[in-house]
Amino acid sequence: MINYFMTQPGPVQVFMLLAHALLVLAAAVGCMRWLGSRLRGRTDLIPVAPYFVSVTTVFALFLAFHASTIWNRQHAAEAAFHNAVTAISRLNSLFGKEGQGLENARVHLASYTDAVVREEWSTGNTKPSPRAVQALEQVRQELISASARVPTAFGNHVWHVFDDVVKTRSTRLWIGQHDHSERSWALVLLLGFLSHIVIGLVHADRPSAGKLAMAFFACATTACYWLLTRAIDPFAGLDATQYLRAISGSGA
Repeated sequence: MINYFMTQPGPVQVFMLLAHALLVLAAAVGCMRWLGSRLRGRTDLIPVAPYFVSVTTVFALFLAFHASTIWNRQHAAEAAFHNAVTAISRLNSLFGKEGQGLENARVHLASYTDAVVREEWSTGNTKPSPRAVQALEQVRQELISASARVPTAFGNHVWHVFDDVVKTRSTRLWIGQHDHSERSWALVLLLGFLSHIVIGLVHADRPSAGKLAMAFFACATTACYWLLTRAIDPFAGLDATQYLRAISGSGA
């Protein structure tokens, strides 16, 4: 459901959200009219006005938890991205130091960043690139070979920065592969629909007021849904070419 939604262009997404709002509103108004006709003359069966808060509060709480999960994932992706760019830039700079014999490692690091940008980011960071894995392994082998000839302190520092590159890649791929929960979105939409129903229920004897209340609620929920869908892709807005600039921008 949400995966299909995210593959659509922006205008289509807006149309789908508006269509959902209108369908929910129409269904809620229909339920309100049906209940109003069934409960005509039986006002003792119509819940008191504050009753709708019991359902809308559950909806609001779950929506808040759902939003927190989405935004925390986005913040984690941004942190992993910036940490990766910094680590690659530092490692490239260390490989460029004269007299250390790490020129081949620098070439393999450039191959790794190219694979990340062209192959991993193109899949939304959901699939690891075999070429990136191979390039990292080649960098590791170069570091192992250089361990006997470089100063110990320098070697330890290089290994530490290399580990940062590996860890940030693992974090980025983990975030990309553990995407948005279909069930969580389904529950949010269901609770939103039920909230419309209970608002109509407490206005069964005042349908005009009920329509107005549900219309305002539909506008509010649609605005929330739109805002959350902007953050579903945690890597949206991040410039993957910064990986390449981290390589080209570090001098020897």
